[in-house]
Amino acid sequence: MSKLIYTSTDGERLRILRSFHDKMPVRQDEDGMFSEDQILKIEKYFSIFEKMKAYEDFLNIEREKQDKEFSDLFSKARIFVVHYYQSMSMAIERGELPVTVAGFYGLKYPFKSPSPKNGDELLQLAKTLFEGDAMRVGTGGKYFANPSIGAVKVWIEKFQEAWEQKTNKFNVKRAEVENIENIRKETDALIFDLHAYLDAQFEVIDYEEQVALFAEYCMNVEAGKNSRQVETKNVPDEITEPECEKEYKSNSGTSSINQLRFDLFFPEN
Repeated sequence: MSKLIYTSTDGERLRILRSFHDKMPVRQDEDGMFSEDQILKIEKYFSIFEKMKAYEDFLNIEREKQDKEFSDLFSKARIFVVHYYQSMSMAIERGELPVTVAGFYGLKYPFKSPSPKNGDELLQLAKTLFEGDAMRVGTGGKYFANPSIGAVKVWIEKFQEAWEQKTNKFNVKRAEVENIENIRKETDALIFDLHAYLDAQFEVIDYEEQVALFAEYCMNVEAGKNSRQVETKNVPDEITEPECEKEYKSNSGTSSINQLRFDLFFPEN
């Protein structure tokens, strides 16, 4: 008798179900190994978890796109703001602007051009810049041409819109598969039943060979009395045979030890 080592994660459920799904036509033709009820359940739950995984992968790709777009906007807006301060510093150094100009921006010449490291710092710096520039121009100062304050504002506004969507104006909502917890419990019951079924088929085989045969179904087993109790070991979700790990590893590159998540960004009403 063997004992199933099972971490009860969606990634593991999918790997095991896919293994059985892929082997069913061959096994069924050979000896009618699986019952009709088992076949229907394997097809049903494999379809559910496969769609869930595809949806999660889609969301991960979308998040990566959003993160890249956000990062690009931050870099562009930051360049314009920093360049404005650099141009002002060089103009003062060349004698084209009085030293007192720096005071409008809360600075004292000579000053080191600020270098915002995140969105909060960038927006705060831009606010100081716009307020200081408005005061300077309001007292008779001339507009800078390279870059113009208008160009700086355009990129800051674009970044601020993306920043607010990412932090304040968007709610994170989770679209859950209906009755997912019951589906997980039913799938776990099916997996233990399949293990028990195979365990009975393999009982006349040496244990080492049993381990290899179970691995073909992406199942991890150890010698011992068969148990339906879920193991609670802190192990990665991809501890099965290398081919299973390679085939089912998430495209996102993150560990699949957590349950599949379904996060989308929806604008507030």
